[in-house]
Amino acid sequence: MHLREQGARRGALALERLDPAQSPEDRACFVHVPNVAGQFARVCVWTVPKGIRFLPSVAASPDRDLGEARAAIDRGDDRAALKSLDRARKGYAHALDTEGLEHVLDMAALVDASEDRGRIGRDNLVYAAKQNLRQESRRRARQLGRPWTDPYPDLEAPTEHTGFVFTRGLRLWIGIGVAVAVAALVGIVLAAALVDTGPETTVVLRLTNDTGRSATVRTCDDTSCSTGTTKDVDPGDQVEATVDANLLVQVFRLQRSGPDECLPLRVHDAYQRTGGSGALAANLSQATTCPGTTVLPRPAGPANTQL
Repeated sequence: MHLREQGARRGALALERLDPAQSPEDRACFVHVPNVAGQFARVCVWTVPKGIRFLPSVAASPDRDLGEARAAIDRGDDRAALKSLDRARKGYAHALDTEGLEHVLDMAALVDASEDRGRIGRDNLVYAAKQNLRQESRRRARQLGRPWTDPYPDLEAPTEHTGFVFTRGLRLWIGIGVAVAVAALVGIVLAAALVDTGPETTVVLRLTNDTGRSATVRTCDDTSCSTGTTKDVDPGDQVEATVDANLLVQVFRLQRSGPDECLPLRVHDAYQRTGGSGALAANLSQATTCPGTTVLPRPAGPANTQL
């Protein structure tokens, strides 16, 4: 190593050599005097063991990420260590640095895997780093015109090499998604129940008020029963409604004191059983708390009120 010493006279030059037998840890250091008052700035070069290849720097670099991972492992922060190691892996892969990728693998072995989260994160990191090394070794073999030897043939085995962590937040979102899907499915089923199943053929539905008190009956035209025809029915009276015989279910809502009750009538099934002849009948007492339990209407007799 040549050192230049600037003397008082211009052109003075002194050479200092490093003894080849001298230990690398005891090498001379560059010393340069700053132009302002203060301590001397001293920059030395030393060897760093494998797995701790890190020199502090201002700019982000894979080496710096590797050092941050080492510090995170020392303080027991495995999540931060895995994040730093993954950033280092991406940087080394981008720079085609196989030695750096091998350092990432060495450091990954130091991450605690006693819990599922740490184990799965480490397995995913190791798998990604090995795939980067395989890709780089294939590229070099192709560049040199040599046959490629897979450094990690076990990755070709039909086994699972990575995993997925189900965090509490992820479980919450999965539960919300399932609830939304179930609600959508219920809505589809209810909508299908009110959709025609063939060419329009009408049938008369006759409802008898056998509840012993007056009630207002609404014919529901949609799943929310927000629209439809209404009729007041006194005790013992009947009310009729003409509906499409291909309708799977026709819902009637009873509006009176207390909670509303619903009477879903299986129109299409009853129409098929009667062979398409005559009216169908049901009693208001068969209504239950909404959305109600489906009822199969029976063949009806003569009527006295139209809905």
